[in-house]
Amino acid sequence: MFQAFGVHGPELTPVADLVIDVVLVTFAFAFLITAPRSNRYDVALLGTMVVAVTALRVLMQPLPNVQPVTVAALLVGAQLGARRGVAFAILVTLLSNSLIGDGWWTLFQAAGWSSVALLGSRIALVKNGEFNHGQLYLTVIASAFLFDAIASLSILTSAMSVADFGIYLAHGIPFDILHALGNLAFAVWFGPFVHRQLGGLESSNTFEQSVVEHHVIDG
Repeated sequence: MFQAFGVHGPELTPVADLVIDVVLVTFAFAFLITAPRSNRYDVALLGTMVVAVTALRVLMQPLPNVQPVTVAALLVGAQLGARRGVAFAILVTLLSNSLIGDGWWTLFQAAGWSSVALLGSRIALVKNGEFNHGQLYLTVIASAFLFDAIASLSILTSAMSVADFGIYLAHGIPFDILHALGNLAFAVWFGPFVHRQLGGLESSNTFEQSVVEHHVIDG
């Protein structure tokens, strides 16, 4: 299964790499299928976001630990729910890693961004009809450390002690801070725009659900 140990964890054989990718794709589509019913516009918008965020991550790869996916996963989870948020996180991870480097670490990066999407689904970004900028800014900072901690688990081996892993995490703190600052910049830059785009999708889904419930209950 493992061929060698790289910077982000053990390198997989092509077969093992394919198995992990297939498993992740299966999970992504399972979450999408079980999410609230979507129309073509919903699917197109979510697909466009996956492609756009993937392209942004690939273009910004030279910048150390600047991860636009984190803020996007948080916003999708916050406004479209946990299932779509997790599916979005997995698909962006797979698509972007297929261009910049796939491997064992993909599993942990997908888990990290999925956790961020789950966190987003638990926060209230809109209060009294107003976008809560302060809540978003605090959460994107915390999300950087959450993702980095989960993604760092990819380098764990049976030969690594708890102390060794703690030292590894400590050395990564400057990169965690860069991630947090990058998240804050992305939140200020395109947070409100993405909120408005997803808000229309969210409202459409809520309206459709209310119509269905009305017909089921009153019919």
